[in-house]
Amino acid sequence: PLWLNIVLILTITHYRIPHFYIMHRAMHPWKTTSIPDLGKFFYKQVHSLHHKSYNPTAFSGTSMHPIESTLYYTAAFIPVAFGLHPVYAIAIIMDCGVGAWLGHDGFQWPGNGDYFHLLHHAHFDCNYGAMHVPLDWLFGTFAGSKEEVKKIWE
Repeated sequence: PLWLNIVLILTITHYRIPHFYIMHRAMHPWKTTSIPDLGKFFYKQVHSLHHKSYNPTAFSGTSMHPIESTLYYTAAFIPVAFGLHPVYAIAIIMDCGVGAWLGHDGFQWPGNGDYFHLLHHAHFDCNYGAMHVPLDWLFGTFAGSKEEVKKIWE
């Protein structure tokens, strides 16, 4: 039905962000001793390239290692898993690119320069997702200030 298509298009970023959170969180140290810390390996070998942008710009958003970029854009398979029209996969690819650029643009307004993601680039161990889908808050990785970053890992 038309109404469902409209809802799905308007909420693309909301069902794409959980994929982003999982991929992004997996590429940072897991800080656990109960299982091997693959995140530490992925950070050193793959994701650290993206984090060379300590003071991000829009160009930093899609400045990624090829492995990270491949993982990032696999979000396009979400609609495929549900048998949706291929236009949804294309829309997710566009949302990934534009979202990455706006999320790193360095401006709160105009633009979308997410202050909380800027904290992530400055301190690395917080704010892995996006503010409009509160997964960081849900999983205890949200920090609203430099002081709160230390509290996450105490």
